[in-house]
Amino acid sequence: MATATATGMAMMTAKLVAGNRQPLPLESMFSWLMCAVVFFGTALQTELVVAGDWVFDHSSTVKLSHVDRSGIGGYSGEILQASPRLHLHGEGRKLKADINYNPVISVGNGDTDPKFLTHEGIGRARLEAVEDRFFIGADASARLTGNNSIDGRRAQVDAINFNSEGGEQSYSFGLIPEYRQHLNRYAELVSRNRIDWVTYSGNDFGEGSSDSRGRTLNLSIVSGRHFNAYNWSLNATQRKTFYDSDRDDTTRDSVWAVLGYRFNPRWSVNGSIGYEDNDVQTDRAKTNGAIWDVGARWTPNPRTSVGAKIGERYFGDFYSGDISHRTRRTQLSAGFSRDVTNRRSQQLVDSFFFLADSNGNPVVDQNGNPIVANIPQLQNTNEDFINTQFRGAMTITGRRTNVTITGNVSNRDYEVSREDEDSYSLTVSARRDLGASYNATLTGRTEHVERSGGDDTDTYDVRFSLSKNLSPRTSTALELGYRDYNAESSILDYTEKRIGVSFTTTWL
Repeated sequence: MATATATGMAMMTAKLVAGNRQPLPLESMFSWLMCAVVFFGTALQTELVVAGDWVFDHSSTVKLSHVDRSGIGGYSGEILQASPRLHLHGEGRKLKADINYNPVISVGNGDTDPKFLTHEGIGRARLEAVEDRFFIGADASARLTGNNSIDGRRAQVDAINFNSEGGEQSYSFGLIPEYRQHLNRYAELVSRNRIDWVTYSGNDFGEGSSDSRGRTLNLSIVSGRHFNAYNWSLNATQRKTFYDSDRDDTTRDSVWAVLGYRFNPRWSVNGSIGYEDNDVQTDRAKTNGAIWDVGARWTPNPRTSVGAKIGERYFGDFYSGDISHRTRRTQLSAGFSRDVTNRRSQQLVDSFFFLADSNGNPVVDQNGNPIVANIPQLQNTNEDFINTQFRGAMTITGRRTNVTITGNVSNRDYEVSREDEDSYSLTVSARRDLGASYNATLTGRTEHVERSGGDDTDTYDVRFSLSKNLSPRTSTALELGYRDYNAESSILDYTEKRIGVSFTTTWL
């Protein structure tokens, strides 16, 4: 056994040195871009610390895992992984940013076939370039999704099962220039625009989905400081999306007026009315017409906020609502909505739904990654769909135990194919301080997807980790995992077992 393990390690080291899989140019570009965060974060901690409050966290993990998979795409063997983690958060006089980035390098032995380089990350930043006049915002994301176009599977993927699950690496980038001009005490001119890109790279055996780019032009006149309790605005927006595939480009135009009133610090109401004219793919007779909505928000105290909105667009009723509440030991976030969207829109950073603490910082798991309550696994199509969903997350923090619960229930009604898709997912994670520098984490996840064309699937995931702090900067962990995938066609079923040992250290 020792000889086999040594041989496996030697083969994996040789692969890593030889670099038998070269990262794609896009992946290389993303790696260099995010590595600049290290230099930037170090500079903030030294030269710019007097200009604001900045935190730069960093660590590296090396893990050796044994994987045993039965059923379709069965494989077994060892996988060696190296993964640095970077987190930059802060706010100064001119700049604020929140960036989480976690690349993973994987090399497999035996029958395994992991993805050599993958990326997970989410980030936002905003710079006041000209005082009180011109602002530049930016956002970026990188994540892994399941996208097997042959059998329709869209399972949760990571670097280890990326190729066997038909994984897909997605990236999104956005630039948000904003100009503000104070006209007088009654009005202000605002132009908040956006340019964004969504791009993909596929697994080692196929191409990714079609890339696209978008452009949003906006011009608004909003109420000035003279209107205390009242707020109003006149708005015009054009949104164009350009696809690299054979799909037609889309245009969405809208003009509308908003009027709102704050009764007191607890209650506020608002409403809008306008017109939209859209050139999008659909089998509807028309995609233009009047739009309207009314909404209200209740904020009884600084820890609680409840809001709701209802209105009408070309496809019928749309609505949304949200609630957030926190106490000394609990935090709750929930939201529901019905509106038109597509896969591209849900790849963008603004559609992410993750927990935040009282200061607006993302709540992270034991690995330092933001806790995300909604990462939809969508079909490989840019077709619009009416998305009706409920999503929520709750954290309970005890003296020695932390529990996180996230869930999502959704229905997607596609605009061209008229396919109907229902799904729900629930994740429960508990972390316990066992004393003597030991910590244990147990996570369970279930997901069900039901489609009008068949291909119903159920996925069950259980993960366990036992970690030991060796010093204030280093720790080691034993990790166990089990996944059971059941499809309507039993030939696609599989089970996967994992056992791994990792070592994590803080550097710099």
